[in-house]
Amino acid sequence: MSGTKGNLTEAEVPLAASLAFTAVSGLLSVHFLLWQTLVLWMDSVLSTVLLVLHGLEAGLQVVVIADFIR
Repeated sequence: MSGTKGNLTEAEVPLAASLAFTAVSGLLSVHFLLWQTLVLWMDSVLSTVLLVLHGLEAGLQVVVIADFIR
């Protein structure tokens, strides 16, 4: 019964902080993809997948924050 109330509350500030961390992590992924000296084919594939997932996460966070503001 006590586990049902765990993550039912969301607030704008933690989501905004998470969005900022997602942006920083995305920049680090771009660094590893573009500016690293030696990039293997699998590194490129994994970094691209990571950037796509970060983009989806950031998009969903923006939608949730906009829903809170409304």
